[in-house]
Amino acid sequence: MTLSVLQETRIIRLLCFMVPFAIINSFMLNVALPDISEQFTLSPSIASWVVTVSGIISALGALVYGKLSDHFGMKSLAVFGVLLFSTGSIFCLIAPDFSLLIVGRVIQGMGVSSIPSLAMIAPVRYVDEERRGKALGILASVMAFSGVIGPILGGIFTGILHWRFLFLFSTFIILTLPFILKWFPNDVQKKAGKVNLLGAGLLTAFIICLMEAITLLNIWLFIGSICLLILFLIQQRKSINPFIPIHLFQNAAYRYGIIMGAVNTSANFGAFLITPLLFSQFYGLNGFWIGLLLAPSAIASGLLGSYGGALSDRKGSRYVIRLSLLLLSIGFLLLSTLSGYTYWVLSLCLILTEIGYVFMQPSLTNWISRKLSVEQSGIGLGVYSLSNFISIAICGAITTKLIELNHFPLINPAAFDSQTAIYSNIYFGFFILAMLNWLFVTFYVKDENGRLLQKNNERI
Repeated sequence: MTLSVLQETRIIRLLCFMVPFAIINSFMLNVALPDISEQFTLSPSIASWVVTVSGIISALGALVYGKLSDHFGMKSLAVFGVLLFSTGSIFCLIAPDFSLLIVGRVIQGMGVSSIPSLAMIAPVRYVDEERRGKALGILASVMAFSGVIGPILGGIFTGILHWRFLFLFSTFIILTLPFILKWFPNDVQKKAGKVNLLGAGLLTAFIICLMEAITLLNIWLFIGSICLLILFLIQQRKSINPFIPIHLFQNAAYRYGIIMGAVNTSANFGAFLITPLLFSQFYGLNGFWIGLLLAPSAIASGLLGSYGGALSDRKGSRYVIRLSLLLLSIGFLLLSTLSGYTYWVLSLCLILTEIGYVFMQPSLTNWISRKLSVEQSGIGLGVYSLSNFISIAICGAITTKLIELNHFPLINPAAFDSQTAIYSNIYFGFFILAMLNWLFVTFYVKDENGRLLQKNNERI
């Protein structure tokens, strides 16, 4: 669909306003987890489900909305997502117990997952190819910046008011509804294949079973999750309308891009999940001070995010990704080494990791979008969003469970304080993940335009 530059600009600006609500919703409750755990008398791993359950639903929704956009058009799905997200936010605001809070988070997840998914698909469908990369980069930068703002807002609301007011903030997304109706074009409905509900059900069961296996450390649940994954893959190969088309992964560049994005997202999310817990449990800080300590990294990412996108245009994706991984590696290693030292030092170390993340994610998203045809863009970017959401859910379940292990030796020999050994070890694990991405960049992203080695394409 061809739109004028003014129409393109309006849609991108509207998405830039909508996206923070979705991303902040995923991150702002991290700071409130200690208060939620205390109010409902829950362990940290159980309380963390208020975060991970929304992540699971959002993971599936990101893909489903991508497929449904071919059936009903993006305007209809954007309206539906905003209304459902607002309804879930109100439900969470008034939920009297933890079980109903989880129900509200499920409703939220079903609505909020439409926003990041459509935010990646809209530029591909509505923005001219010459301006498409820039639009994707802007939205990716907004996503990265919002991921840091989330914990800060969470700290402010939790420290000054109450954690329930976080959900009151989310309801303000309803203000975007008249602009969606006015600015989004009326898409022509396409007669695409039916959504594979059996595949969606098997994938949902696999993710939930895997999360429960990690949370409960149950080997039988883990075996069950593997069986469900095998059934899902078999069903996808036999289905005429697979939930996730297997042919997408025949694109080597796309495969490795998904892995790199999932690794980068999980490490960033994990750092902003455990750092507030470290500040709360070890340093005894309240939500307000935790939010204040996270502010420098948010300011830095906001100021430098657009610079990272411009640098990618000048120097190429490979250059920016390697620079971001250098910053991430140094930042995580310093966090692991200095855990237990004064909290202001840790706050400064977070600046390095967040700048690394905000540099890498736009470049990686832009790079992946260029590896997909227009016909593959909806489902391809939907799968990319799915992988990021799954990595967030898995990382959240693993890290919160690890924090419960009180007696654990230091892995990093240069670590500062053995009393914070588990936090140091988790940060060191994120350092290892950054090193893993170094390997992918070294061997699979070979030139300045982010193209894969020709020999890897020839293997397909």
